[in-house]
Amino acid sequence: MDCTLAQVKIRNNMFVKHFVRFNTRQELDDYDVIEFFDIVQSVVPSKIVTGLDVESSERVEIDVLIYEEEDEDGPIFIHEIILEEEITEEEGNSISDALIEEFPDQDPFTFEASIEV
Repeated sequence: MDCTLAQVKIRNNMFVKHFVRFNTRQELDDYDVIEFFDIVQSVVPSKIVTGLDVESSERVEIDVLIYEEEDEDGPIFIHEIILEEEITEEEGNSISDALIEEFPDQDPFTFEASIEV
């Protein structure tokens, strides 16, 4: 199901999105996507966002937004979770350590925590 994201919080008249991304070279199966979500949820609260199914035009709830980009080394599968609030460095390190332990076969991968305005 293809979805477009419709979410957001306003701060000083600007849209703000706190998120974490787990970027892999191999597509994760459903079980691994759930495991990624569980790891993040165990450290920081996530936000369930509302999206729109572009095929049926129905609203859907989204836990993990998954999309694909490409660079000179090939496809990158991006798994993004929207957070309730900004993540601390310690929380990010905790999640990153858990991902290394849980996904040793996803080498290389990147984990990023950021804010989008």
